[in-house]
Amino acid sequence: MLYGVSTVAILLIALGWKFRRRAKWHMAFMGAAFCVDFALLLYIELSRHAIAHVGRSMMTAQADYLLYFHVSVSALTLVLYLMQIRSGIKLFKGWEPGRQFHQRAGLLFVACRLLNYATSFFIPPS
Repeated sequence: MLYGVSTVAILLIALGWKFRRRAKWHMAFMGAAFCVDFALLLYIELSRHAIAHVGRSMMTAQADYLLYFHVSVSALTLVLYLMQIRSGIKLFKGWEPGRQFHQRAGLLFVACRLLNYATSFFIPPS
């Protein structure tokens, strides 16, 4: 089920990318993707206590570097989501100097979100 929800978020991001030149559609798809991803994050934390699991794994002798990479990419994705929302709203209000930043940060965001998606298949449920 979680992979399905994550796939929906990826598809919404792809639609947001496709409609990047139509601001209202772009914002609708990307906003929906953020809501789906944030709800997924909350569900994983509340049902699996993911943060505590990562903390416990850091205290053991056996390091799970893929898990650490996944968590790092996930955290960066969340930060980039917030940056994209902020810069996108400013851009929508006419802040043209921010267009290049929004585009470049968007590429980084998509790369991080795809890495998050790919690595999630290799992280066993806690």
